[in-house]
Amino acid sequence: MVDVYSTLTREELVERLIALEAAGNPSSSRPGRSKKVIKAPRPFNFRSYPTRHIALLIAYHGWPYSGLAIQPPTPDCPAEIPTVEGELLKALEKTRLIEEGKGWDGCGFTRCGRTDRGVSSEGQVVDLWVRSSRHPEDGGVDLGDSWRQGSEASNSSTSTHHTSSWTRGETELSYPKMLNGVLPPSVRVLAWSPVSVDFNSRFSCSYRHYKYAFHQNPPLDLDLMTKAAELLVGEHDFRNFCRLDGAKQIQNHSRRVLKAYFDTQETHGMVVFNLIGTAFLWHQVRHIIAILFLVGSRLESPEIVSELLDVSTNPSKPSYAMGHPLPLTLHECGYPDGLDWRYGGWDGPSSSRPDHNSHENLERQLEEMRQVSELRSWQITGALRTLRKTLGKTDGLSGITYPVGGGDLVVSSKYPPVMTRPRGEPPDEVNRKWLEAKRLK
Repeated sequence: MVDVYSTLTREELVERLIALEAAGNPSSSRPGRSKKVIKAPRPFNFRSYPTRHIALLIAYHGWPYSGLAIQPPTPDCPAEIPTVEGELLKALEKTRLIEEGKGWDGCGFTRCGRTDRGVSSEGQVVDLWVRSSRHPEDGGVDLGDSWRQGSEASNSSTSTHHTSSWTRGETELSYPKMLNGVLPPSVRVLAWSPVSVDFNSRFSCSYRHYKYAFHQNPPLDLDLMTKAAELLVGEHDFRNFCRLDGAKQIQNHSRRVLKAYFDTQETHGMVVFNLIGTAFLWHQVRHIIAILFLVGSRLESPEIVSELLDVSTNPSKPSYAMGHPLPLTLHECGYPDGLDWRYGGWDGPSSSRPDHNSHENLERQLEEMRQVSELRSWQITGALRTLRKTLGKTDGLSGITYPVGGGDLVVSSKYPPVMTRPRGEPPDEVNRKWLEAKRLK
């Protein structure tokens, strides 16, 4: 064979090589040869997957958003309004945990407490139906009626497609990890919990715990504020501690406050007001703290709380500004039987889960954010310190001053007592006027 090739000229060798390549790979010698056909990915059919009922524990910063709940566009604001639930809905659809385009109605979504523009949370609870990797026959804990087969799942898909994803019965999708991978840093899912089919994060909740932090600058009389706060405890008509909205047509403004107290140890350099109740009216916490600030500034006596709660004498609210939203956070939503929180995919009892460090990355992210926040505060404090060192500290504001939260102060030459100020309309009249205006449209 070598002797045959040795007698060929260079041109003949090249021709022989071309012929051999063409014989071994026919398409390589043709111009515009056909390419390998890549199959299109199979369309994702959400309804072929099972779903289960879970609760999510969510923390979020309030300041980037116009509240928790999704708000539809208006003629004055046709663009998308940034909300916490808007970000959560996009994340759930992107991870294919809920069916795209069906919104909250399509997954049975409910929330525990609706927070307003600028208000944060470290313990919001929501519940919904999401895609699941579990199956009643996977050998894991009993799923009960909080698991549903996909409405378009066939016997063949159940025995092939889904079975291939089953590992151990204790394994479920890692919901917080999936969602945090696509959510903005200002919204974090801290944990998830299996819940029964009849669980409702709003109506199953036995108490809500709000916290409101403030500095003692200017100094406030905490003893007087404590006396005033104690008068809030119990069931009262809080119409004079909220904002009325005729669109809601609320007839009953009675709410039960379980605890109201101040904590000076939780956060260095700040005082935290704790308010725990079964439910709250619109802006109720911010109205309460505003009155307590006036008491602490010695502009009102603690008895003003009793006067405002006496709706037979004072059926409508006098005019006063409510507290700033920045220091307010929904700290905890309480449930009689508690919830079995976990972070990773472990679906057995949380007390025996093997993935105790599954939330390590999230913990590190939050710690980094905390340190960055403290460093920024240190930088601002440095500028303040240099200003005072260079030019001296001022004598302070002249006139009557009192805080409204978030570092804001009201400065005035006169202070009209709250009970002498103009009154709004009572709730019945607000509701009647709203219905009348709606009828005339």
